[in-house]
Amino acid sequence: MLNTVEKLEESPVQAPKSGAGILVDVLNELGVDYLFGHTGGAIIPIHVELNTRMEQHQPAPRFVLFRQEGGAGHAAEGYAKASGKVGVALATSGPGSTNLVTPIADAYKDSIPCVFITGQVPSTMIGNDAFQEVDMVGITRPISKHNFLIKDVEDLDGVMRQAFYIARSGRPGPVVVDICKNALLGKVVNGHKARLLKSYHPDVKLDETEAHALLEGLLAAKRPVIKVGGGVISANASRELRQFIDKYQIPFTQTFMGLGAVTHDHPLFLGMPGMHGTVVANYALKNADFILAIGSRFDDRVAVREFGRGVTVAHVDIDHAELGKNIASRFELQANARDFLKFANRVDDIKAKDLSAWHKTVNGWQEQYALRYDHQTAFVKPQYFIEELSRLTKQTANIITGVGQHQMWAALFYDYQEPRQWISSGGLGTMGFGLPAAIGAYYGNPDKTNILIDGDGSFQMNIQELATVAANRIPVKAFILNNGYLGMVRQWEDMFSQGHHYETCLARTIECDPACVNNMECRTPNPNFLHLDKVFTGIHTLRINRTEQVIPAIEQVLSDSDPYVVDVWIDRAEDVKPMIPPGGTLDDIIYEV
Repeated sequence: MLNTVEKLEESPVQAPKSGAGILVDVLNELGVDYLFGHTGGAIIPIHVELNTRMEQHQPAPRFVLFRQEGGAGHAAEGYAKASGKVGVALATSGPGSTNLVTPIADAYKDSIPCVFITGQVPSTMIGNDAFQEVDMVGITRPISKHNFLIKDVEDLDGVMRQAFYIARSGRPGPVVVDICKNALLGKVVNGHKARLLKSYHPDVKLDETEAHALLEGLLAAKRPVIKVGGGVISANASRELRQFIDKYQIPFTQTFMGLGAVTHDHPLFLGMPGMHGTVVANYALKNADFILAIGSRFDDRVAVREFGRGVTVAHVDIDHAELGKNIASRFELQANARDFLKFANRVDDIKAKDLSAWHKTVNGWQEQYALRYDHQTAFVKPQYFIEELSRLTKQTANIITGVGQHQMWAALFYDYQEPRQWISSGGLGTMGFGLPAAIGAYYGNPDKTNILIDGDGSFQMNIQELATVAANRIPVKAFILNNGYLGMVRQWEDMFSQGHHYETCLARTIECDPACVNNMECRTPNPNFLHLDKVFTGIHTLRINRTEQVIPAIEQVLSDSDPYVVDVWIDRAEDVKPMIPPGGTLDDIIYEV
């Protein structure tokens, strides 16, 4: 991958080549191993080039065919999250490219480095409402870090290099490259070299004076808390963060995107904060006198109403636009998280306060409000299932999830040990993310056991990608926490909207009583996940519907190298708690089980 601006200026193209050939050359040079995508007319030249090179045993990225472009986009995200490299998705023009809109927006919200390559009609036809013509630059401008339209083959080499540099430098994010078909077919001897965008300055120099002042404020506090975000993982700063925490002995939370930055069994770890965060994390943030956020934006799920009132807030972020955007901060420092933490670990002229009283208070909350649940149920408790899965896999697995109740249980009850072990959709909350992201995670880190924890509603959003799993014999282990509901919406309906479930019950059929809005006993599976092995050859299926089956079933799945879909029947009425009600404050957290 590119490491310097100087390399951005290099161009290896010396002889006449087609645009498709130039594209593959650039991808090879940048170290791209996989393209996740679907095919179509506008990008046939790329596939011809890939196939030709494969037949001639020449280097080229491997193309992984997905059944729908949205799945390919999420796979690129999963690959990027698992590997730390740039994920690449490829789709044709028109509906192929618009099917990538959700993954692009998802990657933008979660700062995931991806390049989305889309085909476009010939440049002479743009603006004529040609077949499968859409304005991808216009559509994706508000949901991408940057986007390009390539009309001329001479621009292809330089723009592709720009795209990868922008995607992974500074605050990472998705870049869209829309390529006209004539640019792929045309030939050129020497194309235009890559040029940095005049307004793009991703390299941030740490202001050590400001950083020192921030540390003085932090170490003068009596009740400090560190709020760790995904920016620490993106900056590969987990080791420095652990040193920082151990040096100053400050309790810390890890946001949804920051889970795993430091091992969850660290004695100063308070859990995940926010709407479904732990009580101790939220109480610590409420009662702190100093909050230091590192690589973490103050989104509405954590910075709930009255968040930070009466507290000194310091914010370290590589993106200047995040500083002061949602929460006013006394100390605002634009910096790479790793640079700041390395500096903080070198500082030796500031004496930290004795925090033993604060530790005692926090430890008391941890004992009083430890995560718990009612074990007495006819069906499997999802919390218990995830605890056992964690015990058996936490040193060896990546955990990928869809979106819903299962996602929050996986965030709360799995004991993450390292960065990039947790892969999920945060800011956009995209149902259907899990299965294709798990495929991408496998290609990004095949040495790990890649485990999908999904819900029956979220899983069905991209269930077609089981064909991709079967065709490629991808050893993904999918555990579906099946409650027959769109569970998170059902929970909100029960808690805040009179308990109507007409549109959330996945077991409902046309034979059901129209007046049935709250039946918690119906277990009619729809679909019957146990029969998927008859549809997708090579995938094994299994059902767990009793607690005593949990451990043997997990051990059986882990001992087999084949892909699995495991249908786990959980308590239909189980809610995700703790929970801060919509519009509530940190004091309003609902804890009782």
